[in-house]
Amino acid sequence: MELNIVYEDEFLAVLNKPVGMASQNSGGSDLVELFGNHAGCEVFIINRLDQPVGGLVLLAKDRQTAAALNESSIEKHYLTVVNGKIGESGRLENYLMHNKRQNITKVVNKGMGKYAALEYRRIRQDENTALLDVKLITGRHHQIRAQMLANGTPIVGDTKYNPEYKHKRGCTPALFSHSLSFVHPITKEKMFFEAIPNDEIYGIDK
Repeated sequence: MELNIVYEDEFLAVLNKPVGMASQNSGGSDLVELFGNHAGCEVFIINRLDQPVGGLVLLAKDRQTAAALNESSIEKHYLTVVNGKIGESGRLENYLMHNKRQNITKVVNKGMGKYAALEYRRIRQDENTALLDVKLITGRHHQIRAQMLANGTPIVGDTKYNPEYKHKRGCTPALFSHSLSFVHPITKEKMFFEAIPNDEIYGIDK
């Protein structure tokens, strides 16, 4: 797979990761390995995306930049299509536990898992689905996918979390890393990047 480099300087880069490409540690041609070969240095991923999720990923080219670009300093927005009806806007707060053996995250009682929060804004409500802009407040494993399921509005195409798609093949979750904004740790410039998904499920014209 070719790299889609949105921005690159000597300290960091923003890439548009295709659906199906692993972010790192895949033992094959993952994003970190491919970009590291391109850049000729060790690279550090700041906002890792699940393999079936596409969109913008931020990488640092050295440990100092990576440390400065911790996830809490980045505003991350996702586009997602969910099943069901949902309000115009809202905030979801839950406690999540990651089952490493099953590679699944579940909502649990307070004290049993890690606090997770997100905010959403409804862009469009159709009869059985809704297009949302989701702002991540925390960065937990499968956070949006697990919290949307718990909210009764699971993500369309999500074979891991949406019961409607459990036994369907060839599906991917309608979830896309839409925008990243942060202050460049070296230049102190305010950086903003945005990408639009190609999949027709989002109903967005470029």
